[in-house]
Amino acid sequence: MTKGPSLELASTPFRPAHAAVEPRGLTRLTDTKSVLARYRLPGPHATVVLPIATPGRAGDDIEKRWHATRADLVHLGADEAILQQLDTVVGGLPPSGHQALVTANSDSAAYCWLLTAAGAMMHVGQVPSLVPALIEVDRRPRVVVAAVDRVGADIAIVDHAHLETNQSADGERDGIHKSSGLGPDQARAQRHSEVVWERNATAVAGELSRLVRTRRAPVVVLSGDRRAVDLVADRVASPNVAVYTAQAGGRHEPDTSQRLLAAGIAAASSVQEASLHRDRGRLTEELGQHDLAVDGEVHTLQAIADHRASMLFVDAETWSEHDHIGETIRAAQADGADICVVSVPGLPDGVGALLRRPYD
Repeated sequence: MTKGPSLELASTPFRPAHAAVEPRGLTRLTDTKSVLARYRLPGPHATVVLPIATPGRAGDDIEKRWHATRADLVHLGADEAILQQLDTVVGGLPPSGHQALVTANSDSAAYCWLLTAAGAMMHVGQVPSLVPALIEVDRRPRVVVAAVDRVGADIAIVDHAHLETNQSADGERDGIHKSSGLGPDQARAQRHSEVVWERNATAVAGELSRLVRTRRAPVVVLSGDRRAVDLVADRVASPNVAVYTAQAGGRHEPDTSQRLLAAGIAAASSVQEASLHRDRGRLTEELGQHDLAVDGEVHTLQAIADHRASMLFVDAETWSEHDHIGETIRAAQADGADICVVSVPGLPDGVGALLRRPYD
């Protein structure tokens, strides 16, 4: 077996030209675990959804809008300690073009970028109102994105709305171009080029697989030279990795990172939607069999109290119409149940649950 080339790894400024740099020192909610952790904190809590303008957008004054929002939160009962926590987060958020959900109690605050537009929201109560954040991040995987050519790749990680700078990876350069001559020498040169391409692709795939494993990013998006993309895709594909290809540009093109970020977000959304669809199907099937599922507030809360609920379902379309949703989520996660926020038309009171074991 021919040993593949060692990759030359180097830091590379692989980020969108117009992307905001993520603020340091602010707690960002990027997965279900981090969102649910907020439900365990003592109240009261204030939660608000704010639009954060894109850089250079005319007519938008976040300070003026936040001043008005802050006054409304005072009327809803938010105290000064909570408002100061929110001030810190809102003041630190960079222009992004996305909405942000911001939540705080008197001791800490956190935020979540909302890539899918949510309705305006403002809430003060003993339990935070974080369903928009759960809709956003539940089952949303990290994604490895790469712009590939026949030498190597520029590689980054899409972590929710954010493109993390990672590295470039380069293999052999000599012999990557096929000879344009004729005869035996030309045939040998072409075969040699194919071998070099394959070795470089094997090395790139190995680095991508390492990132999939170490960064827990089970989705890969590849763009760039078609032949190189195909070679890498064949080598990185496995039952545990979803591999997508995209026409998002090649290495060294100025807008490739921006386009790869968009492709990575789209791939994460596709994987997220498929996972939620499977669980919604399980709920629908079990409700039809009247065996391992319940629906409605009374039956769901009883199942949680009986330690039978394995997964709580919250209807993504009607959650805001039901005052009990926050308390139900807090009770379910405290009892160790998973949380699934997905559109389930006709779900009574906006909640239901899969059961660990049926009622006798």
